[in-house]
Amino acid sequence: MDTSNVHPDEPTTIAEVIAHTFTERGATTFGLVGNGNIHIISELIRRGGKYVGMRHEAGTVAAADAYYRATGRIAVASTTYGPGFTNSLTALSEALAARIPLVYVAGTEPYVEGRFHRRPIDVDTHELLVALGVPDFLALPMNIGATLKEAIAIAEERSIPVVLSVPHNLVDAPVDLEIHNYPRTQLNDWVGAVGAPVRPVGTAQGAKPIVANAVSETMAGIARAVVNRLRASARPLILAGRGVIESGTEAAVTRLGNSVGALFSTTVMARGAVPQQWSLGISGGFAHHGRLEAFRSADTVLVLGAGLNALQTRKGTIFSPDAHIIRIDRDLASEYARTPFIPVTEQAELDLADFMPAVMQVLDEETGSNNGPVASSDGERSEHAPTSRETIGQIPQAESEDLDPGCFAEMGTDGRLDPRHVLRRLNALLPSERSIVTDGGHFLGWVPKYMDSPDSRSTVLVGGAVMTIGLGVSSATGVAAARPDRFTVLLTGDGGLQMASADMAPFLDTLRASEAGGVLVVFNDAAYGAEIHQYAVKGLDERPMLLNEVDFASAGRPFGVPGLTVTAPEQLADGGEVQNFLCEHAGSACILDVKISRVPVADFLKE
Repeated sequence: MDTSNVHPDEPTTIAEVIAHTFTERGATTFGLVGNGNIHIISELIRRGGKYVGMRHEAGTVAAADAYYRATGRIAVASTTYGPGFTNSLTALSEALAARIPLVYVAGTEPYVEGRFHRRPIDVDTHELLVALGVPDFLALPMNIGATLKEAIAIAEERSIPVVLSVPHNLVDAPVDLEIHNYPRTQLNDWVGAVGAPVRPVGTAQGAKPIVANAVSETMAGIARAVVNRLRASARPLILAGRGVIESGTEAAVTRLGNSVGALFSTTVMARGAVPQQWSLGISGGFAHHGRLEAFRSADTVLVLGAGLNALQTRKGTIFSPDAHIIRIDRDLASEYARTPFIPVTEQAELDLADFMPAVMQVLDEETGSNNGPVASSDGERSEHAPTSRETIGQIPQAESEDLDPGCFAEMGTDGRLDPRHVLRRLNALLPSERSIVTDGGHFLGWVPKYMDSPDSRSTVLVGGAVMTIGLGVSSATGVAAARPDRFTVLLTGDGGLQMASADMAPFLDTLRASEAGGVLVVFNDAAYGAEIHQYAVKGLDERPMLLNEVDFASAGRPFGVPGLTVTAPEQLADGGEVQNFLCEHAGSACILDVKISRVPVADFLKE
């Protein structure tokens, strides 16, 4: 960016303080301008800040959400007030449910003479956020610096989205402006001069004890108890979640598993956290049929940094009811924590960044090699008891026709491409250094099974936490802006793309401006596939679930982006039309409109 117009002065207005703060942090802002935030965005650009303009307010939040998932760095969303704010709420609820930290700078009602003046176009921003459960902070001249600092800290510490509400009439107010009749009591629990968060972030009412049934409440004691329990188990399994990635403890988790002879598994957001050799892959609804028995035979499951939601647990069926489940996570008791979908035997609220070094200390203190002796059922050492790895010899085959009939089909019986075959071929044809972004939809059930990614932050599924569609295009914009060095792959359904098409321009522009380029792949079954498989089969009228056939290969034409329609397996073969098309447009943007079958049903719907 040309920095000749960069504004070097110390900030003197609310807009300048906000712009200065995010510019100094090197944060990327995804925004859509209106008169509630135009001063902030203008000042941000003048100061050399990183800005990506979106076309829908939901896209600003979804892009900031995806940016964090791809990098681990907080991004910023910004919109105006009223309808600009309400348009963002689905994406904001997704970020909260998924525990994604971001800062959303939103315009709000004018603040005059100590109270808010709601105009016909305004909504009660604060009460809407209270209903969602998202903390909000009020930007006022006398404390904007401290308030913004506190908002960022809460987002980082609690791993949640926060909103900075900027009154329309004060956005360009000088920071030394005195506001008369400032009644803190009238503001209820809005942020006051000390920058306190709107809603409490302490322990939620009725939360489980921080340590339940643990041998010892000390860090070392819990670490030793966990190691002993794993060693005493015949078939231990370690499930690594996003908390392992966030804490940087992948190597420690791998060493623990190798030491006790455990099998591994991960959540989607922790793909690649553990070695593949002894990994069953992704747990839950994305697990391969050939490995379900290995999941269900585990007698002890150590869950590290994962929430055990319905998808991760295959709606409660992934583990045996008799399995001893131990869960370690940093935030079990706050109001933002989610209750696991299955019962947990023991749990401890500990940061893995502290807990895993304690586990390593236990392993270091043990006699023998790093792999250590094996424990018998009473916890005593046994030099001859085989580990579960030694018992099974190797990880079971992922899939077969016997376990999952039709899983290797190229075409469905309706004459359209089988989505599993499409994903296998795209996995082989697309660049390996890639970011995979997927919208919600029926096709999502196969993506993590068949599409590899280079590391844990290169698979981004925005929308899954609240089961929505239509956030894929804006999410991919955030990922392409975050990782321009990687080929961006957006996988979306036809219904989701039609909902998300407002942000096509920023997505395609961001792809073309990136170093590696990318592709938009439309899984086009001319239907809302998930609804077809859940409700049409029950006798409901399928007509509202069907969509007109759309030529998505031409969808990029107004933006100068080429497309290709894919209907036959030979197009996906090595040296075929798809590979040639991708090579022809390498380093830029292109679209694949893939006509997929409605016949196969993803496991997460079957279950």
